[in-house]
Amino acid sequence: MKFRNIFLAGLSAVALASCSDYLDVDAPSKLPPEYVYTDKQEMRNALNGVYAAMLSNDTYGQAFLEKLCFNTDVDFNVTSSENASATGYRRYECTSAGGDIKKAWDALYTAIERANMLIDGIQTSEIYDEEDSELMQMLGEAKVLRAIFYHDLVWYFGDVPYSLLPSYKNEQKVYDIEDRAVILNDLIKDLEGVAKFMQLSSNQGFTDNVQRISKDMAWAMIARLAMTAGGYSLYPEGGAYGTMRRTDKFDYKEDFYKKAIDYCDSVVVKGGHSLNLPYHEVFVRECNFASAAGDDVIWEIPFGSQSTGSIGYIHGPKMDNVEGRTPHNWGKASGSAQLNALYRFMFDEDDVRCQFVNQLWSYNQNGEATFNSSGRSNYNGKWSKLWNENGLGATTEGNTGFNYPYMRYTDVLLMSAEAENEYYGQPTQKAIERYEMVRKRAFPNNAIKQRYRGDMEHDAFLKAVLDERMFEFAGENMRWRDLVRNNMLNEKVYWTYIRYFAAADGSSGYKEYVAQYDHNDGSYYDSRWMDKIYYLNNVKNSEIPAAERWTKEKFPQQSPNLSVVYIVNPYSMPAKGDEKIKIKVNGKDTQVGGVDYMNWFNADAGLPQDYFLNSLHGYIYGDMGGNWIINNGTPERAPEPSEYPTADQLPTIRYILPYPDAVITRSQGKYKQNYGYK
Repeated sequence: MKFRNIFLAGLSAVALASCSDYLDVDAPSKLPPEYVYTDKQEMRNALNGVYAAMLSNDTYGQAFLEKLCFNTDVDFNVTSSENASATGYRRYECTSAGGDIKKAWDALYTAIERANMLIDGIQTSEIYDEEDSELMQMLGEAKVLRAIFYHDLVWYFGDVPYSLLPSYKNEQKVYDIEDRAVILNDLIKDLEGVAKFMQLSSNQGFTDNVQRISKDMAWAMIARLAMTAGGYSLYPEGGAYGTMRRTDKFDYKEDFYKKAIDYCDSVVVKGGHSLNLPYHEVFVRECNFASAAGDDVIWEIPFGSQSTGSIGYIHGPKMDNVEGRTPHNWGKASGSAQLNALYRFMFDEDDVRCQFVNQLWSYNQNGEATFNSSGRSNYNGKWSKLWNENGLGATTEGNTGFNYPYMRYTDVLLMSAEAENEYYGQPTQKAIERYEMVRKRAFPNNAIKQRYRGDMEHDAFLKAVLDERMFEFAGENMRWRDLVRNNMLNEKVYWTYIRYFAAADGSSGYKEYVAQYDHNDGSYYDSRWMDKIYYLNNVKNSEIPAAERWTKEKFPQQSPNLSVVYIVNPYSMPAKGDEKIKIKVNGKDTQVGGVDYMNWFNADAGLPQDYFLNSLHGYIYGDMGGNWIINNGTPERAPEPSEYPTADQLPTIRYILPYPDAVITRSQGKYKQNYGYK
């Protein structure tokens, strides 16, 4: 039986009942203090309960990939409102009353309580034996899961209530707030102690491969924890919203970046992973419940088949239904986890990831392929219900059951490159080789446009690595974290606003500054940002000439049974300019007209449309007077792009969320809001 299918059927009644009240940190567990595990089957059932705790749409099933995946130059959600929003998480504004914050907090602490109970139960059981490989493997899986939950808590909330004991063993009713670096350091030591007892995913006896946590996943998670602990983050002191800094409780290089180097090395040397599959195949397989062991995916969250998770429903092109049905067998999709419209112009030519990930059309209620003419954001084609060969059914919506790759080998390779560069102060040969391993897969025809040069020093190589992560992890809730870790989030969000503004207002003259910032070439976007795009809606792929047809090599079209939009010039203006263009469709010349594209200017107001003035409203926005405002507790005028402002010249960006109101109330004065939240 597949690992994912045993969760809901095999959960222990004790494990489920014990966690239902653990939502506000201070509620005691229902598990009797005298209860101990007496056999491995009870432990297996409880472990299933810990895994099942992460399947909620309030966290990994949806929210972390959509509502709480913040706007950057990669992931993007457009918003036209000029008013502050209590739930505007994606545009860096919210209040402590936001319901999604409370749901995520509750779900993560519920999961932590389940993990704490199981870990304590195993370690105090009369059958506990470090020589028992099966028991120690279960203990290791539970500890890695607990580390994942805490890791996301500190990313979203900074310093948080912390305990590694189940609530019924805690003397304190309200847990103390602990420094995030201390939490992460504890978790690293915890995983180091147990990882040696776990099994490698390449071991012949290891079952369920990428759907189950292995020793190599434990090593990779140690590296990720270390990178987070050693990187920058927002602390509450200084300024209205706090200050970006590294931890002052540890030596970030020796205690964390060196550890990341060592554990990345362990995965690379001993983990048995490769990048043999084409990039798109990694995700297409997930949409067909057929992930490959030993390749890119180290561990994926195992959602229940067509019962949990919205991967591929919030991703991929939007598909409308009518009266609960679609006219095809793939069902409805929201396409709500979208990408920055200008992200695709950041890629080098011939990078296969660009055409695979950036989706430019959707399907209406009649199943017709229709060009996304507004173009304010693009659909993320990395996952899609349409990748499933047979379809999930015409009446289906969410709960696809597609797994999500929480840890990939490419992440380990790029963490290794980043950590080596930071630790040694320059790129080592190992760092360069691992960076190039990732990049080479994106250019299977060896047509690599090199972003790394042999004379690069620390800062230039860091930019190259972060660019590679930008292209590699779209839709995986990575970009804002990568930028925070390197104290670049405020700078990149500033340029994201300017980039959209420059594209919307062609007369502003800002395009040159953006192109210089992005590509060191002020004319780079002159031939790439187009005023007009030529396309033909709803064409059967088989009717397009073979040389120009979307194929798995050129663009892995989701389904051969659905029509496509034939786009003549997806990335630049065609040589014929504004002339009418003819293409052969089903052997006949067919005239293709152009439509205005990037038509994002409001001529009446003399400004870009509201979507581009307000989609980053919590940090930077434009007012009706044409001013750019940065929110740093009090509004201040944003610098001009001609100044090329850097992170240390720009105000702090408040990405950390407030504690939920209910948590503050229940703490009876022990907890308080920071970062300017009230």
